[in-house]
Order: sequence, then structure tokens, then C-alpha cells
Amino acid sequence: TTLIKVAYPDKSAPVLSDDTDTPWAEKNDISGALTLGYLLFEDSEMGYFANNYVDAKMFWYLSDSQLKMLDNIETKKPEYGSLEFSSTGYYIMRDGWNANDNMMIISAGLDDKKPDHQHGDMLGIQAMANGKVVLPNYQVRYYLKDLELFKNSMTKNVALVDNELQGKQYTSNKGGSGFGKFRKLPNPKVIAWKSNNHFDLFVGSHDGFENIGVSYTRQVIYVKDDFWIVKDNFSSDDLHNYKQVWQGHYSLENEPNLLRSTFNNGSGLDIFQINKIDEVETSGKRGKQWSVVSKKDREDFSFITILYPFSTYDKCLDIVNEKMSFGNWSLNNSDWDVEGDEVISLSNEDKSMFFSVKSLEKENIKIEFSVASDVFVTSKNNGLTIQSLSDKETQIIISEGKTQEEISLHSGQEIKYEFK
Repeated sequence: TTLIKVAYPDKSAPVLSDDTDTPWAEKNDISGALTLGYLLFEDSEMGYFANNYVDAKMFWYLSDSQLKMLDNIETKKPEYGSLEFSSTGYYIMRDGWNANDNMMIISAGLDDKKPDHQHGDMLGIQAMANGKVVLPNYQVRYYLKDLELFKNSMTKNVALVDNELQGKQYTSNKGGSGFGKFRKLPNPKVIAWKSNNHFDLFVGSHDGFENIGVSYTRQVIYVKDDFWIVKDNFSSDDLHNYKQVWQGHYSLENEPNLLRSTFNNGSGLDIFQINKIDEVETSGKRGKQWSVVSKKDREDFSFITILYPFSTYDKCLDIVNEKMSFGNWSLNNSDWDVEGDEVISLSNEDKSMFFSVKSLEKENIKIEFSVASDVFVTSKNNGLTIQSLSDKETQIIISEGKTQEEISLHSGQEIKYEFK
């Protein structure tokens, strides 16, 4: 049942930790396992993923009546939406189960007893859109000499600092299989997980850079049926180079703030940086490639990154347009008056997202935040809905005419304010 819940819309599954069947594959064929599951449990959801045959080596374990079930497989399309596996730390953002639907999985768990098979991908993401794995991870094989590379952070969709990788103190297996592990991996903390009709929100942190004095958090927002926003936040008392690593084959004609990949069906992924960055470098191994975007010599910095999948070439981002938009969401075109240092807004009719905002004002309503905050605001005739997208708590004061209301707002928390 877990295989069903984590499956991609094309009935495959993402690559999680030490998958070793097919080195460098970017997804898993789970049809064989779920064919057996269908025969054992007669579950039509498993039948949705099943083949009408079994592997030759499994044939002898099955009865005639089970084999006859393969002639008429009962199927039921799963109905799972976005999910959390809180004990193991996997979080899934999902549209649905049509072949071209979007799906993302976030890795945010560390096995405290035996993390041997885990990779340096804390708060890393994998995603599928339009039937293609747009942000891949790669299967590995223990005896290959570059196992350490493919287990660590340069082959993951993660954030990094300077030359630090997440996986540290790598050691090989004394048994001679080639299996190797990291003795030290970052400890994650999930700050918030919320799912509603408008978006999915994940907020987390890890301590992987505290050895060099850097605090780090990642926010992932999925605008339903549309695109993702990844916000990586770094804070330090010293100067550092902050980075994001993106797996895939990207063209760089609009570098450094736009990377673009396209696939054999004409679909693609745009990775757009709203906050200006300094450079992008590409590298690769075994036919795989990745791009590293950097902001140099900063104490504090946040990447605000739009991951925008497009189905055809004419639907990719138009970064030349002065009034830039992401689908139906326009950039910095809100009808609210905003205050704050380098505030970013995304607006769609009565819905708006604000990043690093200190105050909002419209007509006789003013909203003030005790710290620069990320929020989602929905305006209705009779009131407002405000939801925190931030990685930290904020105090807000809502002023309407001469009346004031002060509220504490935690990460992910939603409040409703009715007009007086």
C-alpha cells in the first residue's frame, strides 16, 4: 500500500535512498511487486498497477486460480491526494492520478537507528510533470566506484553552503560488497505541513551547515495544478556562498536566473530565480547532469525559486515581459500597498502570496507583522484569510479604522478575520 501512496502518476515510483536495481535510473518499476500484491490480496488499487503476467521465477509459487486472475484484472484508480509519512519523513504533494498530473516528494527524515542506506538529500525533492521526471534522483549500485558521488548531495535537488556536502565521514563496507555509508547526516526538523484547496505547504530545517555557522530552512509551496515555489533561507554572522543544486539537463541561454529543460514529448521545466543570483555552473557524470546556482559572499540570503512545468513550448515562461506571470499568478502586481525590504508578491484575483513583507494596506485595512513574513492572503467581501508560509512565528496587528486586533501566527497557521 505504501508503493501506491508514493507512486508517480505514470504508475512508477520515485528513487528513495539505496535503490539498486537499475543504476542511474530516475524512477522505479513497481508493477511486478504490485502484480503479486494483487494476486495475494485481490486489491483492485494494486490491480491498477499490475501486469497481466508475472516473472518466470515467480510463476511456480502461484496457483492456477491466481494465474487465471491475470486474464481479467480488476482495477481501481487510487484517490490519494497529498500525503505525509510523518514517522519516516516523506511528504507528497499531488494533483491526482492522470498521466500528466504533477507530483513531488520531499525527503525529510533521518533513521536514528540505522541510517546506512540514506543519502545526502535532506529536504531534497523529486518531481514529475507531464509524464516526465523533471527533478530526478538516481538509482545506485554498491560496487561502482562513484557510489559516494551518487549517494551524496551533488546528485540531489538540495541547497548547499560553500563546499559543504550533507553526507560526511563516508566509510565503505568491510564485507567487500562496495556498500558504503555516511557516519554523519543532517538532523531534520519539520516545522509545518499543511494541505488545502489552494496549495500544499512544507516547511523544514536541518543542522547540516551549523558546523560552519549557517542556519538553514527550506519552504516548499505547491500552487495546486500549476507550479512549485522553493524558498531556501540561509543566515550567518559570516560571509558564505549559498547554493542550490538542480538535477537535469538545462540550457543556460537566459542564465543565471533561468534554467530550462525539455523532454522528448515537448514538455519541460523552467527554474526561475526571483531574487537575483550571481552564477550558474553545470557538471555531470555517467550521462547525468546538474546545475548549481550560487549567491556569493553573503551573510543572509533567500533563494525564491519558481519550478514551472510546461506542457508545450508556447507555455514556458516569458521572462522578457515586463509584467511577468506564472500561469494565472502575476509577479509584483498586487492591489495591496506593501512595505518591507525587497518584498515579492504573487497575485491571482483575490489571492496573494507575499514574501518578506512587513505591512500590507488596502482601503481601511492595515496588517502589520512583527518580523518580515511570508503569508498567503485571501480577500473576500466579508473578511480576510491569512495563512503563514514562514519558517518562524510572527505577531500580526490588524487595524480596521480605529479598531485593532493582535494575533500570534505560527508557521502554517491560518486565521480568519471578519470585517467589522
